[in-house]
Amino acid sequence: MIMVSPAEFGGGSLSAASMSPLMRDVSHFIRICPKAGNWSGSVLVSILEELLPVKFALSNHNQPALEAEIIVDDPDKNVIGHAYPTVTSLTLPLCARVVTDEKVVEIDVNFADDPDVPLPFRGRSLRTHVAAEAKPLILVGGEKVLASSEEGPLWSVSEANGTKHFRSSLGWPCLPEDGSLISVLNGDRFLELLPIIHFVRTVCGLSRYEGPPLRACFMFDDPNLHWPRYGFVDFQQIASHAARENYHVSFATIPLDAWFTHAGTADLFRKNSDWLSLVVHGNNHTHKELAQNTEQPVRASLLLQALRRMERLEHKSGLNVSRTMVPPHGACSEAMLEELPKCGFESATISHGSLRAHNQDRPWTRNLGYHPSEMVQGCPVLPRWGLNGNVQNVILLAAYLKQPIILRGHHADLRDGLEVLDQLAQFINGLGDVLWGNMTKLSRANYEWRMDGDLLRVIPLGRRLDIRLPQQAARLVVENSRQNITPCWQISASRDSILNVNVHEPVPLPDETGKTISMLAAGKSSPLSENNSFRPPLWAFLRRLLTEGRDRMRVVS
Repeated sequence: MIMVSPAEFGGGSLSAASMSPLMRDVSHFIRICPKAGNWSGSVLVSILEELLPVKFALSNHNQPALEAEIIVDDPDKNVIGHAYPTVTSLTLPLCARVVTDEKVVEIDVNFADDPDVPLPFRGRSLRTHVAAEAKPLILVGGEKVLASSEEGPLWSVSEANGTKHFRSSLGWPCLPEDGSLISVLNGDRFLELLPIIHFVRTVCGLSRYEGPPLRACFMFDDPNLHWPRYGFVDFQQIASHAARENYHVSFATIPLDAWFTHAGTADLFRKNSDWLSLVVHGNNHTHKELAQNTEQPVRASLLLQALRRMERLEHKSGLNVSRTMVPPHGACSEAMLEELPKCGFESATISHGSLRAHNQDRPWTRNLGYHPSEMVQGCPVLPRWGLNGNVQNVILLAAYLKQPIILRGHHADLRDGLEVLDQLAQFINGLGDVLWGNMTKLSRANYEWRMDGDLLRVIPLGRRLDIRLPQQAARLVVENSRQNITPCWQISASRDSILNVNVHEPVPLPDETGKTISMLAAGKSSPLSENNSFRPPLWAFLRRLLTEGRDRMRVVS
């Protein structure tokens, strides 16, 4: 038996303190049988070990703890189960080289309407990219097709004596040493990895935690409440469409713009809070203002000034602004993310690509893209995506990974009307019961859970959460998140019922508990005071006025 550590297998390893409880408490052993010769799949192996509750091993001998095996070989050999026919297996071909975006090919894929196909892909057809034109599988007796292209079957499963054996004609994704998961797990390319992730999830079974509920929100950067319209954004029209089609639109507004609020526009937002909301978009909206290499007091002053401006807007308008930071152009440093919770923000929302691009020297960026959200220095970072491109694939992949479906754009994306939002909302609503809401609601639904008898196990992915209680839940235990947020939480079922709970200590839920409880990370950060000398430069204010004028003029030009 040759056990290969992540470092020896081509990647680093997380420390025990930063590991998910899934990784520390539940490890499923999967044997990998690569074809003889060079194999450049070790980088992905290392990433998957850090993300999933599995340990991979190379082995030529029997292993008592073995639960499954991945056979990296020619699937046309029709080898089922290889050396261990009584354990769940996945057979897929060797990928001998790293494939760049320029060398991928596009194919049409049809998923079977079968319980072995994961939701929401079941019964759907889509177009996506793969590393190379896949050679169709030659089916053997008892196999059923899970996915196929015009050329034939791509993914199949058979079952013998209660054991499932999967086969895929799509090669194991090979990444360079400095590669990242999002290069093979994104809206344009994910098909090769899907059978692998689904296989591991099948092996994990009941020990796997469920993700957050299906959540969604449209988001537009820059609009303010100066007038009932902002460029091609007509707030009244959006509210009417959102109410009719059941969706929510959040506007990332710049705190610098809070100097004036149009009374009628604020009233419109108050009356349509189910469909319209505001969220914080930087502070002055200057170039990379949240990604600059500045000292901690400067970072704190900038964030606190943004909040003070939003508080003044709230006071004048009677609105609530979600305490989620939307960095301008997605530019935000790890140091600034660490500062956000200390200053009172509940979360940030940044695309995976932008988060990696502005923190390229940080090792955690290679693992971005799998979890419902990223936890960076104690700050939950929810992903978001553009309204353009292969949006339906993005939506399906986000729903599969339990990530919030946050689709963002600018006012010019609505130049042809609101049909783009109506159609996307119809597609999203077709996936099931969707929690549409502002960023506060989406952030507070950010947790993982599973039932253990009548014990509800919760992994918090934020500092403030609203937990939906399963009907059978009578007790609760809070597990450590991927970063230990706090050893103690405050649980409240009502204003008069507050329970202090330590991590890993099961507690009974109060008798009067309803369908939802609130969780708040106990303890407060050191009080921070805004540096009153922190003033925006005059050019920033003038630049913003010119930008707003340009956006508004585009409608009449």
